[in-house]
Amino acid sequence: MRTNTARAAATAGALVALCLASFGNAAEKDFLSRFHGSFSGSGTVIRNAEDGPGKVTCLLNGQPSASGISISGECQMGGFGRQIRADLRYDAASGRYSGTYVGASIGAAGLSGRRRGDSVVLTITWPQPVNGDTHATMTIRNSGNGRLAITVTDELKPGGGRSKITQLALNQT
Repeated sequence: MRTNTARAAATAGALVALCLASFGNAAEKDFLSRFHGSFSGSGTVIRNAEDGPGKVTCLLNGQPSASGISISGECQMGGFGRQIRADLRYDAASGRYSGTYVGASIGAAGLSGRRRGDSVVLTITWPQPVNGDTHATMTIRNSGNGRLAITVTDELKPGGGRSKITQLALNQT
């Protein structure tokens, strides 16, 4: 009798876990679909500790899939343009996002993090030191109302405290 009860409990637990995973995947697919289309806007970027913030304008395209998102396009600052791209994959088993970011002159950086509400909060791991270290934080926020915000926070100088070095506000076009 106890064996049958234990099996029934294990089966019920597995069914609950499967239902929760399916719901989680559906919620993630809904979140990812918010990134479909073109977004344009502006913001500020601080390139290094000696310079103040510079104005930047961007045109980005979002391409969601069932298990991730690609955001790519160009940002202009002072007549100079730079191609940027973030490719993220969602792992339903771990609930984590991972991928790459290309946009800094030093090459591709690794991205890893989790979704918190309307935002994906990611650790950036640069291939070489930027502002004295190899880590920063990127937050990509999309509340589903046609607005996309991207913020990068980092130390401008070692031990100098964290600052928002990139702040972009974009609207779906």
